[in-house]
Formats: sequence, C-alpha cells, structure tokens
Amino acid sequence: MQGGSEQRNPCCVSTPPSGRSGWGRTLFVTMLWMCGFLLAQGLVLIALVSVLYLASFGWSWPQEPDVTAWILEADLDRSFLLVGTPVLGAIFLLLPMIRFVEGKQFRERIGWRTPTADEVVISLATVCPIALFGNWVYDQANVWWQASGDVPWLSATALHQTSLDHLYSTFQGVPYPILIVAMALAPAFAEELIFRGVLGRRLVRQFGIPAGILLSSAAFAVIHGSVPHAIATLPVGILLHLLYLQTGTIWVPVLVHFANNMLAITLVHFQLQSTVPASPLVIGSLGIYFVMMLTLLSIRSPIRPFRPVTSA
Repeated sequence: MQGGSEQRNPCCVSTPPSGRSGWGRTLFVTMLWMCGFLLAQGLVLIALVSVLYLASFGWSWPQEPDVTAWILEADLDRSFLLVGTPVLGAIFLLLPMIRFVEGKQFRERIGWRTPTADEVVISLATVCPIALFGNWVYDQANVWWQASGDVPWLSATALHQTSLDHLYSTFQGVPYPILIVAMALAPAFAEELIFRGVLGRRLVRQFGIPAGILLSSAAFAVIHGSVPHAIATLPVGILLHLLYLQTGTIWVPVLVHFANNMLAITLVHFQLQSTVPASPLVIGSLGIYFVMMLTLLSIRSPIRPFRPVTSA
C-alpha cells in the first residue's frame, strides 16, 4: 500500500449474490448492452452513409448502375470511414446511457480515479508481451479456421478473417493522427467503458471474479468479428479485466487498450510488421511475466485489489 492508506476498489463493490434467479437477468442485461453497443455503431454508420449519399446524389434516386459505380469509386466496401467512424460516434450515444443506468455516481462506480505513475508504468509494461501472445493465438486460431474451410457453415464466414495485410489495405492513405484517434483511442475508451466498467462489474458481482472475467472477456471477444480475431482477443480481454480489478480505475485498461491498438496501427501504417517466432518456451515465459506484473501491480497500487465489500 502507498502511504499506509487503503482505498476501496470500486470494481469489486458488490451486493450479496442474488442467487440463480439473478443469473438470467444479469446475462440478459449483458446481451442488451452488447446489442446496444452494436446498435449505436449501426446508427452512426447509417447516418454517415446517408450523409455521403445525399452529398453525392442529393434527394434524387439514382439508377442502380450509378449506385454501384458510386460504391466502387468511394471504395465503401473497405473504407476507413465505415470502419473507424461508427465507434467514435457511438461514444456520444453510450455516455448518456451509462450516466442514466449508473446514476449520478457513475464515475465512482466505474472507477474514475487517476492512476498513479507506478500503475501506468507497470500496466504499460504488459502491452508488447500481450500483443506478442495475442498474435501467436491468432496464428494458431487462423490455421484451425482455414482448416475448417471444407465445412460449409464455417467456410461461409472464412472471407471475414482479419489480418495485418487487410488492415493495411483499409488504412492506406489515411493520415496517421486520424488513425490513432478513430481506430486506437475511440475503441479503447468505448469498449472499456462497456465491457469492463459496466458489464464486467455486474458479471463479477453476480458470478464471482473468475467466471465474471471469463464472461465479460468472451463478450468482448464476440464483437470483434472473425473467429480467429475473437479468439486472439480473448486473452487481451482477460488481461484488461485483471488490470481493472487490480487498480480499481477504468483509465488503466483504457490506456493499455489504447497502447495495444496504437502498436498494431503503427506496425501496419509504417509496414514494420515482422514474424516473431513464438516457441512454447516463449509463451510460457510470457505467462510468468504477466503473473509477475500483476503481482507487482497489486503491491504498488494504492487500493486493496480483489477485496469485495458489501456496500452498493
């Protein structure tokens, strides 16, 4: 502890378990928030496409060939605007909803405390290792996914795989600062508010820490599109939730999430990506490293991690 004082961890604030009758309600609320998060992005996407359409055709209804030519000319099938802008715009729809659901003290409930220098340094020390581990998981999942191509219902979605090459084709020509804001900062802030600050707290309170972390991380992974990408995102979500519980401030997972996104975008934008061999020894060493960092973080954090209290 720092300064001999002990602070309450808002992430672990809990009420007595509501029993099995509360499980279904908690999972239903989780699904509602996930759908709401996707719906908010969909609304922003519809609004964006509508504005682009009106700017190109006005209020007239063009012929189908003209619409097809417009889509191809604007490169809307892989446009950066359609990838990055919805998450950025969804923040302005989500914040009022979080404020309404969590009440006037939503900052205290979520954990709005400014992290200490020790928390920032130790947490950021996990960014490169988790990126390496996530890339290894993605490679393994992608091999399995491609091997499933002979199965009809699997091969139908095989076209939606995510790779650094696909990201490069999407980001090509977009200024680097815009990429950082729309593809690194906006998703980090929005997704951490939803999947750690809102959903994660409820799931941990209802199901306990291990199950709550797994459920919130699984929900976080599901929204990331392709199956290989979702599987690779799962360990990232687990680490982010552990950091959240260890520090009690939402800004730590936001910062790590942002740094992880920025690392990927930087490698893609400047074409710095390279294949890093990941042997079982390296993967095992990464696991030990994460345990050491989380232990060090629990020592240097000014709160008492993983200590539930009974007040709401």
